[in-house]
Amino acid sequence: MTLPEFPEDGPGVVRAGSAPARQDPRKFDAQLAPRLLAAHGTLNTRFAEQVGTIDRDPAAAARVIEECLRQFSAIRHIETIWLHPVLEHAVDADAGVRGQVMELRLIGLILARRVLRCFEDLQQAIRAEVFVTESAARATDALARYSKHSEHVVYPLYELVGTQRQEAA
Repeated sequence: MTLPEFPEDGPGVVRAGSAPARQDPRKFDAQLAPRLLAAHGTLNTRFAEQVGTIDRDPAAAARVIEECLRQFSAIRHIETIWLHPVLEHAVDADAGVRGQVMELRLIGLILARRVLRCFEDLQQAIRAEVFVTESAARATDALARYSKHSEHVVYPLYELVGTQRQEAA
């Protein structure tokens, strides 16, 4: 499993000394949401496949679950660096809307923390060889809820804000 990549260098690249090149994080990238959706799909598929094989080879399952955890963390990192600054910049002038966007982000943070906690519980259950099925079900549910929130709320909002900004420019 490979980690999702950051948006490529292009116009608006910011360089800070010897740091790697990065685009201005407030710049809309039309390919970001589809790439994040694909990363979620890959993660969910990989995790679902692994849940079915935990009983047969717990050691291999633990390694793949660790990879899934890294994949999830990478998705969250990309959202934090590239997606949320665009949303926050777009609503900066309207306190009411800014509050609503912050609520959406807080919901996402709560759901993300639940995913991380469930993955950690699953890893611990695999090591102890107890409650593995229940832990896997909780982790599957938590991951599905986070993905659903991103797919149905955050990413469409990002695309709406980005297309409106592009039309205004």
